[in-house]
Amino acid sequence: MDVLVGFVGGLFDWFTGKIPNWLTFGAMICGLVLGVFNGGLTKAIIGLVFGILIYLPFFAAGCMGGGDVKLMGAIGCFTGAEGVLYTALFGSFFGGAMAVVALIQKKRYIRYGIAIGLGVLTLRVLQWLNWPLPSFY
Repeated sequence: MDVLVGFVGGLFDWFTGKIPNWLTFGAMICGLVLGVFNGGLTKAIIGLVFGILIYLPFFAAGCMGGGDVKLMGAIGCFTGAEGVLYTALFGSFFGGAMAVVALIQKKRYIRYGIAIGLGVLTLRVLQWLNWPLPSFY
């Protein structure tokens, strides 16, 4: 579900420059409800809060949009805090590559929702491949 949310959020960001609230808040509610049913509500809440807090300073500095922050919070509902860290790490690689392209094209900004979506996709592919990701706990 988190890959789908990241993919749709990235597409909206690419084509419109905005990530809609119905997507982010709907995914947050869905993630929290799933957390109730699978016994991981605490993990979902911590992931939501951590997902928002990890990008909040960039939003406060004017370097990132609010939709990006909410998208990461929504993804955190499904991945937990550790998944948020990996998504942010992998997303920063994609965001850095996008920033280099933007500099070459003399653009002033990048659509970071795309990088977030690619970051969570990378995390899930590596998990699917049983890649040994170190734990932060």
